[in-house]
Amino acid sequence: MGNVKHLLRYLSFGLLIWNVTAVIEDIDIPPELLDCFTDWDFNENISTIAGQNVLHTCMSDYLWKTGKERWSPDVDPRILQFISEDVREREKYINEPTDSQTTTASPYKNLRIRKEYRTLTQRERRKYHRAVQALKKDKRLKPNTYDAIANYHNAKIQYAAHGGPSFLGWHRIYLMTYEDALRRMDPDVTLPYWDCRYEEAMEDPSKSMLFSRHFAGNGDGEVDTGPFKDWTHDAFGKLTRAVSKGAELMGYEDVKNILSRNNTSEITIPTADSTYNLEYHHGKIHLFVDGHLSDLVSAAHDPLFFMLHAFIDYIWWMFRNKQEENGIDPSQDYPETLIERHQPDRTMDGFEMYQNIDGYSLNWTRDIYTYEISPTECSEQYPSCNSKWLTCQFSNKRCVSKARRSNSRSKSERLTAFTDSALTEVNSVEDFTPDTCSKLDSTIQNTFSVDGFADSSKWSYIPIKIVNERKQFELFRSFDVVDGSANETLDIFDSEKYDALRRKEDNGKLGTYRKCKISGSGATKIFVNAYGLNYFGVSTEYTIVDERMALSEGYAFVPIKKPTEKPSEVFFAAYDSCGRLCKPYCRKNGKYQQCTAVLRVGNISSEQFGDTYGDAFLNTWDFDGDGIPEVNKANVYLSFYCNRKEEWPWQPYTRSEC
Repeated sequence: MGNVKHLLRYLSFGLLIWNVTAVIEDIDIPPELLDCFTDWDFNENISTIAGQNVLHTCMSDYLWKTGKERWSPDVDPRILQFISEDVREREKYINEPTDSQTTTASPYKNLRIRKEYRTLTQRERRKYHRAVQALKKDKRLKPNTYDAIANYHNAKIQYAAHGGPSFLGWHRIYLMTYEDALRRMDPDVTLPYWDCRYEEAMEDPSKSMLFSRHFAGNGDGEVDTGPFKDWTHDAFGKLTRAVSKGAELMGYEDVKNILSRNNTSEITIPTADSTYNLEYHHGKIHLFVDGHLSDLVSAAHDPLFFMLHAFIDYIWWMFRNKQEENGIDPSQDYPETLIERHQPDRTMDGFEMYQNIDGYSLNWTRDIYTYEISPTECSEQYPSCNSKWLTCQFSNKRCVSKARRSNSRSKSERLTAFTDSALTEVNSVEDFTPDTCSKLDSTIQNTFSVDGFADSSKWSYIPIKIVNERKQFELFRSFDVVDGSANETLDIFDSEKYDALRRKEDNGKLGTYRKCKISGSGATKIFVNAYGLNYFGVSTEYTIVDERMALSEGYAFVPIKKPTEKPSEVFFAAYDSCGRLCKPYCRKNGKYQQCTAVLRVGNISSEQFGDTYGDAFLNTWDFDGDGIPEVNKANVYLSFYCNRKEEWPWQPYTRSEC
């Protein structure tokens, strides 16, 4: 019965004619996306998990699985020959006899040792950066060798790279392709890994030294410092990040949990619980850096992608070492799965010389490369963590990243100061500041890439209303004054003080990011994402609301692909800076009613959206002479309610499926 319902839903989703009577209308959630939402609805409690992590997991999975239906970057056909040459070279040395008397495989020259990014010597780090830069300039592949390899992480041709047990083996071989390319630039270079536990343990991970000119460059908008500054891609535009949005990283406890399992099926999709799911946790790192790294098709445009996945491979390496100690052969521990594209004997997408199970071979880390253990524990006697860029968190004896120097200079001032010294080593302790709390001090640079065009003229703007309900048990320093003294039990805006108001509010507590905290000022951001369903492109905007108030309202103007003769179909989602999801409502018959937030936007002239932000703003606000401007509610089709009710936004559509 469920399959029939899905078929009917699919037909209604796919066969509706383009020229609809309504300018904007809400339509069904695509069946495959709804399936993912349903699984999480059934298996996880929204009060214990940050909803934005689930949203990102399901949207990434859906957009990847259906990638053939949308645009993706061109792949140079010569890359297969490029990869094959490296494969033949590796096989030659792996299978080469040590002498005429034996057929035992010899090591692949000198075993490569991958190290944590912060533990590289100054010379090693500079050589690595130069090799990456050389790949970006190398023209053996189009448009350059780096972009050609990055474009290969492509949903149209790498169907089995995500969403199953082949995720680990596929990316192991993909990393090898990248590392071999680096070694063509410099044979001494080995890919480092980014152990994000160092950031996760900080008070504010976005302040990490990682996001400085010494390492990966800034994380606040277009990357204009460091070794990858001013990098551009033909389709995605200038390399962009947004690490200040919130989100969370994989931490010490997460890795400990993963390593506590015994079999690969316990840490891979679809059988792993989220606590131990390595692919799920890896998605949080993508989401934390955001910008181009948050979308799987554009992710490899950022060199952090390869260091991130080297860290995932490092965790898998530790897991496999433990398996061998326990008498389990990792090369044969390929999980049984019903997912066709992840079957062990299936030819590996993009690497036709291998089967999926070949990614699990012992040869990779026995004959070609291994890992140097990253320093994790420290003490007052051993505070350095084997790196000048790390420090000891004495409270729990863990190594963490040092915070970079605070910098209030403008972008142009930073460029002037750093142009000739992007890789200069800084030795004085004054260049590091104590870890500081996150502030409401940064905006978001949208990537504006639509079907391969990074150009905002390709977008239209939809106004979206946000209504935020104050969260329970949060305290702000705005107290009643009794006999000249502040009563610090409850602040004056807390609904708990007012019975009539309290009865109007929702009960419940939604799960948040681990580092969720109120700013104290009352100001907080509510983000809105627009995911293209029948086009390639994801945009993000936000509004600011007052979290002290029982209710606070704001408006965001969110870009989508400009509709032509073919309407744009878009899935919208909203969440706060702690990762709590908001519920969508569409305006019908003069009032807001709960809806899917999947909109079909036609190209009929309308005041419900605008070709520019200015047009959309003027459609939303009525300016009447000298009077106070008022919102024209009829022109704001979609609204989100960020309340406390313990319900997934899509739960009304999945409840019957569970």
